[in-house]
Amino acid sequence: MLCSRTSCYEFQYSDTSRTCITRHSEPISDSVLNPGSGLFDIFNDNEQEPKTCFEIRKNNPEAQSGEYKIISSAPQFEGVSVKVYCLMNDTHQIEYVTLPNRNIGNFPKRSNNNCRNEHSYLLAGAVGKDGVTEYQKIRVKPSTMTVVRTDTTFTSGNKTKPHTFGTAKDCYSYSGSCKRIGTFHIDTLGTGMKFSTDLKWTGKGSVGKVYSITRTQNGAVIDLVCGGWCGGCDPDGDMILYPNNLDIQP
Repeated sequence: MLCSRTSCYEFQYSDTSRTCITRHSEPISDSVLNPGSGLFDIFNDNEQEPKTCFEIRKNNPEAQSGEYKIISSAPQFEGVSVKVYCLMNDTHQIEYVTLPNRNIGNFPKRSNNNCRNEHSYLLAGAVGKDGVTEYQKIRVKPSTMTVVRTDTTFTSGNKTKPHTFGTAKDCYSYSGSCKRIGTFHIDTLGTGMKFSTDLKWTGKGSVGKVYSITRTQNGAVIDLVCGGWCGGCDPDGDMILYPNNLDIQP
């Protein structure tokens, strides 16, 4: 490791794979490193760049968990490198996309079963289903760049059972004429990726209904409003990431 007062340059080298992994890190003070700073870069003599975190770990058993660049084999990413967070341990190596901005689902603690009298609590069987889930990272399959929506490893919030990524729910009203207030906010800005504008959501549950879907920032920001009694909406098909050419990454 080479250090100065303003930056540090870490490197690991494997004679077996002829692979060198480097990272620039920012110090918090003159002698303390910020362990979360910096992007790992990989240099090797192999013609083929790594396509998975497993390959990175195989080429260098000392590779740590952190941000790396891989070449996804998904056809929409042909020739485009993808920045992923590799969760490395002795049994598995898993790919995640770090979300720089808030991605959050909210199941509001409010009911209005007749569209006229709103209560600031949930009725009957809906009690305990409310809460918020925020995603810091989403798991992806690098071969297709499909999101594994049920992986809640990197989430926080106060919901006992975390929201599935991209699902909006509430238990606001049984009547189909009432508004829906369950929300999910998706924001992939800063990742260099976005979801297809053809991706749609559909109601789930006996009265689950899509109230609105709003897309901004060239489709990288999506706001869903859905709900029912109790119900919501799920993506109609897989959530697959595509390159966002207008989102410039550092």
